[in-house]
Amino acid sequence: MRGTPRREDLFERRVLSMKKLELTFEKLSSLTTDGAPAVVGSPQGFLAFVKKELSCLSLDPSDLIICHCIPHQESLCAQSLHLNNVMSTVVSCSNFVKSRRFNSCQFKELLNDLDSEYSDLVYHCEVRWLSPGNILMRFYRLQDEVKQFMEMKGKPVSELNDSKWLCDLVFTVDITKYLSELNVKLQGPSQLLSSLLSNVKSSEAKLRLQKVQLKRNNMVHFPTLEGQKPSMTIEYVAECAKRIEAFNERFKDVKSKQMELNIFATLFNVDPADVPDNPRHQIVELQSDDELNARYNHLPLPEFYQCYISSDEFPTLRRCALKYASVFGTTYCCEQFFSERTFARRRLRSRLTDTNLEKQLQVATPSVPTAALRVKMKRSSHPGGQVQRIQPQ
Repeated sequence: MRGTPRREDLFERRVLSMKKLELTFEKLSSLTTDGAPAVVGSPQGFLAFVKKELSCLSLDPSDLIICHCIPHQESLCAQSLHLNNVMSTVVSCSNFVKSRRFNSCQFKELLNDLDSEYSDLVYHCEVRWLSPGNILMRFYRLQDEVKQFMEMKGKPVSELNDSKWLCDLVFTVDITKYLSELNVKLQGPSQLLSSLLSNVKSSEAKLRLQKVQLKRNNMVHFPTLEGQKPSMTIEYVAECAKRIEAFNERFKDVKSKQMELNIFATLFNVDPADVPDNPRHQIVELQSDDELNARYNHLPLPEFYQCYISSDEFPTLRRCALKYASVFGTTYCCEQFFSERTFARRRLRSRLTDTNLEKQLQVATPSVPTAALRVKMKRSSHPGGQVQRIQPQ
């Protein structure tokens, strides 16, 4: 799309793509966004157009699962840390060293002369979600070298002599480390929404534990902070509380689907009394089958549903499984595609046409990462009703 496409242009192009692929709105189970106003804005956002179309087709818009990219949400939670004095100083020092080639070469020579563990600082980049954790850890490890270099350049950094600021730095190093680890777990193709949410809930539970321990001046899970030996840790309890509040606010929409996700992901552990009336009898029948229970424990979740949950015996459970297995919890596939497009369409390739670019992208992305979740199924004529898998075209 060229120029400045409007919201209705996005919707019209989406409808054309669906018609080309012979997809209908009746099969639309979810919509995953990056939270852009053009997509989720009301009343003229792309999402509003989709809901209006569903209403015109006599479909219930409330059945549509709206999911904001979970790694993106986690990154926004990470930005809730209110220790801006730390990042501003670290970024300022790093930019002073890295943005001037002469300074960068001198700093590298200094690190080499001092036999430092590292050869350089890390450049901070706002669009790289793992950048803050990496830059903070590297800066902490090289704080003495940075202090010496800045004094050599006549730009001493008073914060590097302030014990309170250093405590804030090491706390930020530890907390961003945990968030970076979570972000790595959330990346990758073909991740089910249930597993992504489990990682988020695990990280949230760790934050609660860390908050309680910091109240008791226990820094066992903050080894870098413990090495700095702060006199009080009560102010960092408030920072943990802000992170927990951010997690609750950012993920409340996807958590509202917790019961349906439990039915999908923990089929044999869910209590039938807690589930809606419609699938209750099917769950009781399924949980009473010891053979299916054994299969469930030894197969990946999508494969178990494909092979053993038929539409004849368990129609509601199979429909639920198809719905939640098809949800994209992240925009990872889109980001991969955009990276390939950026790599292919460079400034020097001025004669590259749209047709050639499209063919290059088709070659660069020959496999669909979520093909395993969307394989076509059919019932064979075998008396036992064995489910056969047809490989996607």
